[in-house]
Amino acid sequence: MMRASRHIPFSSLLTASLFAVAIAAPTMAQDAKPQETKGISLASRSTLQLGEQIPELKGYAMQLRTIVLQPGAVAAYHSHAKRPVVAYLVSGEYVEHRDGLGEIVHKSGDQWVEGANVAHWSENRGAKPAILINVEVFQPR
Repeated sequence: MMRASRHIPFSSLLTASLFAVAIAAPTMAQDAKPQETKGISLASRSTLQLGEQIPELKGYAMQLRTIVLQPGAVAAYHSHAKRPVVAYLVSGEYVEHRDGLGEIVHKSGDQWVEGANVAHWSENRGAKPAILINVEVFQPR
């Protein structure tokens, strides 16, 4: 026995498709991770070779950086698997998009850590530069 096929009006298919895109768009936008850094400069950098201070840390360095994020600046998606950071926001506002946590808004005076389990990207949505101080441990190349 053959079943009769049902005709679904084009307008219904179009409405369903647009609805699906409208629901998925915000999720897709949140999942988009920028691959290029823009609007960020280093105001200063000081580096200390840790092996010269503590022999067991030969091959590692500690670096203090003052980073300026202009309005609209974006730091590309990256991981801190081998570059842990302690950060302090001197002024402005800084929005971090951390995997597993979503959006974190840092304000002037905030401090935080970015350890081995952190992968994220960030941006300055404000009208003023954000000035950030980072202290990080890394292996120079």
